[in-house]
Amino acid sequence: MTEFVSGVATVLLDKLATKAYQEIALACGLNGEVAKFQSKMKLINSYLMDAEEKQAEKSSIVEWLKQLRDIFDDAIDILDEIEYEAKRKEVIQMYGSTCSKVRRFFSCSSNPLRFRIKMAHKIRDVKQRIDEKVREGADLGIAEHVSASTSRKDSSWRETSSFVPPRVTGRIEEKQNLIDLLVELQAPPKSKSQHENKIDVIPIVGIGGLGKTTLAQMVYHDDIVKGHFDLQMWVCVSDDDRDFDVKRVIQQIVKAAPAGDTRVDQNSSLDELLTLLKQRLHEKRFLLVLDDIWNEDPMKWDALRGHLESACSVMNLKGSKIIVTTRRNTVASIVGTKPPILLSGLPPKECWGLFVKCAFQEEKEAEQYPRLQEIGEAILEKCKGVPLAITTLGCLLRSKQCDEHEWKKIRDSEIWKLDAKDDGILPSLRLSYNHLPQRVKQCFSLCSLYPKDYTYQANQLIMLWMAHGLLQPINEKQDSEQIGESYIRILLSASFLQLDDDDDIPIQDAIGLYGLKMHDLIHDLAMSTMKKSNKTRTIISSKTQHGSSVEWTSNEFKHLKVLDLDSTKLEFLPDDCFVKVKYLRCLRLSEENMLEKLPSSICKLHILQSLDLSGCNNLLELPKSMRNLVSLRYLFLSSFSGTSLSFMDTGNFQQLQCLLIMDCENLVSLPSALGHLTVLKKLIIGGCEELVNFEDEEDEGKQHDVIVHDLKLEIFMIYESPKLKALPKWLKRSVKTLRFMGIIDTMIEALPEWLPGATTLEQLYIISCKRLSSLPDNMEQLHNLIHLYIEDCPQLIERCKEDSGPDWHKIAHIPRRQSRSSTFRDEASAYYVVVQISTLHQ
Repeated sequence: MTEFVSGVATVLLDKLATKAYQEIALACGLNGEVAKFQSKMKLINSYLMDAEEKQAEKSSIVEWLKQLRDIFDDAIDILDEIEYEAKRKEVIQMYGSTCSKVRRFFSCSSNPLRFRIKMAHKIRDVKQRIDEKVREGADLGIAEHVSASTSRKDSSWRETSSFVPPRVTGRIEEKQNLIDLLVELQAPPKSKSQHENKIDVIPIVGIGGLGKTTLAQMVYHDDIVKGHFDLQMWVCVSDDDRDFDVKRVIQQIVKAAPAGDTRVDQNSSLDELLTLLKQRLHEKRFLLVLDDIWNEDPMKWDALRGHLESACSVMNLKGSKIIVTTRRNTVASIVGTKPPILLSGLPPKECWGLFVKCAFQEEKEAEQYPRLQEIGEAILEKCKGVPLAITTLGCLLRSKQCDEHEWKKIRDSEIWKLDAKDDGILPSLRLSYNHLPQRVKQCFSLCSLYPKDYTYQANQLIMLWMAHGLLQPINEKQDSEQIGESYIRILLSASFLQLDDDDDIPIQDAIGLYGLKMHDLIHDLAMSTMKKSNKTRTIISSKTQHGSSVEWTSNEFKHLKVLDLDSTKLEFLPDDCFVKVKYLRCLRLSEENMLEKLPSSICKLHILQSLDLSGCNNLLELPKSMRNLVSLRYLFLSSFSGTSLSFMDTGNFQQLQCLLIMDCENLVSLPSALGHLTVLKKLIIGGCEELVNFEDEEDEGKQHDVIVHDLKLEIFMIYESPKLKALPKWLKRSVKTLRFMGIIDTMIEALPEWLPGATTLEQLYIISCKRLSSLPDNMEQLHNLIHLYIEDCPQLIERCKEDSGPDWHKIAHIPRRQSRSSTFRDEASAYYVVVQISTLHQ
């Protein structure tokens, strides 16, 4: 409990310490009160240090901490209220008429003097409540910890690499046994059995963390297996669906079966789904993996298998196979037609091999530290051959920089005495969690808000953490996105997150949308560390809902920070639906909703940081006052049916860092306002088939009215815009910062002459630009360009041929040069460098 309360206090102190919030307090005339409150928070934070050591002695200290947490929650709300009012004032000053400013001054609700008095009173009330808790703490024996520090350096975690080495070790025999069962020749049965004319089902059984899913993945991707089956499908069922909804599982199977359009209507009837299932399985020998099954109801399983067998043609029925992974022997006995593959712990040699991969760079490094090998072997004995335990602890020890004292502390930890059977969480996971930096712990806990087996997007996690105030920069050299990316790298290094193997599309990786997964036991750990507040701060729709439900508009949710309706199929939202949730910082309205317009009240979200409309396929118009969203940092816009983004010309989006414009088929031009987004780092434009040009201030004769600033763009990609003939002129002002540029499927005839001056450029992709005939002169100046990829550009490829092409001398210095005539998406090897650079931001 202390750790979590201390975390909330840290969030408050981090926010109060930022230059941005100090300016907000000054703008509202509350800088004096806020400074006093900051001092008070530092004081109570020093008491928390002592409470942490004494909470096990008295249950009354735990209650004291709970009450303190409530006070901190109220304080967070006060800071939000002050920030919102400052931003509202900013909007009125920028866009309000004289009459509106006068009305505001005399308004009872928004008069600046009244607001200042009201907030000062609230701050003083919180300070008094904190003083009372200090006095109560003294009676409980809690004293001020004089060495307390609010420094951001709260851990010595050593971040060695964002990409951890391959960690699959062993299971060779089990893999071969499973492959043999899958591809065995079908001989006529000698006698009838209960499984005759049924699909073979092979269970993989073992406790959590033994590698059941990993084994299934190894076999699923094996070349022999892939060549044996016409169709392969992977469905993750998970323990979040222990009631085993047969219709939902069939829906997932239909989605997993490749087809021209993989989208399945969430409201399809069972009969409709079974028709689709039959279409996709007919005359195909398939392999289906059902990962993480918990269902022990034979009738439900028989129903599912019956539907699958009915969908198959007789000739392929026996050739098809199902792999089921489960922790329960009872499940295996219900579903299996073959003896189960029972996983036990890895043998000692394989345990050591896996440990070395995680704890050291290589075997030779391990040999340099014989004492550490001895300690490591003792730790391995406690892991009992469980790969997940070995991996997480090995990663933890890797961060300890071969410090023998630190290794001994982990070996001798009292946590090993805990029984993992109580909640299923391995002691090794608790140990690894305890050694995470304090702020990373809070971010990790929030991952549990999403369901098990969920595929996180990197940007999505950063937006979530940012909305909860966990990514506060303390100096001008930092920004929230960089802090969030570093936290993701730490969680990857600790094996608490894993890169999604199926996500390797450069466009997604370039904008931070690469996929991340979490083992279900790690998810259990995250849930166990998540302490709920009395106030709802986050709503995430984890399963598809239908209709226009807006229960979140009640007063109960007025302190909401994150509203993720990604799985809610909304048909309508009333205009005032966002009025009561004005402190929202992250909003997602995507995936198959039916909205044709956004409610006007969305423009009142003055402190909204992230707006994701990437799945609003029916959106016909955007509110005229979108310019009021002055705090936006992320804007994802997709399938917008309008002909222009005029709201950007009138807006002051000076905090926007990532802009995604996709599949807006009616857009003919993009506004010159894009060239004035001075902090924009990532700009991705794709699928805008009618896009002809970018508006430029120079073209409009407005240059003398505009102050020209350098831009900070790092990622620029334009794709599937076949009518576009030229890049925007303002892109030249990113010459000092551009790291990644992709130009795909356009009519561009020449790259800009300024391109060789972009000496920070690391990645350049030129694909399906058939009119592009040459590269600019002086390309050899691009000393940091480590990867050039050219494909489906016949003239350019001819000129860039090694030794013989006239443009060869321009690119001969680049370490990785590739030109392909095949389809880009078929060249998996081409993704590697893009994934590495965009993920690590090295």
